[in-house]
Amino acid sequence: MLNEILPKKTKNDIIDNFISHQQGNGPKLMLIAHADVVKMMVTYIDESGFIYVKPYGGIDVNILPCRQVEIHHGDRKIVGIIGKKPIHLQKEETSKLSWENIWIDIAAKNKAEATAMVSIGDYVYYQPSRIELPNNYISGSGLDNSCGVQVMNSVAEALKDKQVNYDIYYVASNYEEIGMRGAIVAANAIKPEICITIDVTHATDYPGMNPITHGDIKLGQGCVLALGPNVDEDIYNKLKDIAEKNNIAYQIEPSPGLTGTDAYMVQVSNEGVRTAVVSIPCRYMHTPYEMVSKDDIESAIKLIELFIEQ
Repeated sequence: MLNEILPKKTKNDIIDNFISHQQGNGPKLMLIAHADVVKMMVTYIDESGFIYVKPYGGIDVNILPCRQVEIHHGDRKIVGIIGKKPIHLQKEETSKLSWENIWIDIAAKNKAEATAMVSIGDYVYYQPSRIELPNNYISGSGLDNSCGVQVMNSVAEALKDKQVNYDIYYVASNYEEIGMRGAIVAANAIKPEICITIDVTHATDYPGMNPITHGDIKLGQGCVLALGPNVDEDIYNKLKDIAEKNNIAYQIEPSPGLTGTDAYMVQVSNEGVRTAVVSIPCRYMHTPYEMVSKDDIESAIKLIELFIEQ
């Protein structure tokens, strides 16, 4: 992590962004990758000890039944199961799933027993997992955006003893999933001249996806460069040129509107910031089993490292 790579130059700000600074000569360059993940919050505990939640970030309620989750209560992690009526007992008129009719079962006998283990306001996470798959793919929870943080950490490790022509700020931002508010605070405090946002983006190479509608992004074909009004054209062209000259695999994602990343808020902070977005293709985003390619992660690391060095 960044505090191990640059141990004397790290801090947490008031909004829990984690910031590390590598002193250099030249303009301020901010690398930002959000560290928060989608999750849920405990909002109600009924008399029988069953727990009800609401989402933090974009979660499809339809994927939740029968999932194992972790409720973080202080230093404790309480395992729970999101319940589901067996098919034998279902009727055709079974109501549509909503946040009001799913529940978490922590095997409590009643409300008193449940409230001794968890509290209103506790966060609920998908059960952590990481699976190695063929073709250098991995799957698991929280790859959005542990992949981006990994890229940023690797770049910091590669550059920590080098003299570079940027004054670099590495930011693991908070609250991206609920409005990019961590990016706003970091950008206003640091006042960067250039920012590269590192995140995941939607891979579209699986059934049900339409490349005309959703774009044509594949796992294993390289990191992704966003192109559109949320991206500085000169920085985009430099990244693209470096990738081509160094045989780094990359893909292009047209983004005629907002990129849906921290770059959106950073770009319009202070008097404006020149922004770019480098992403990792990700299948099944915001589910317990997101999927990415380690080759795409490595291409992003190499591209950003060379951009800063050159």
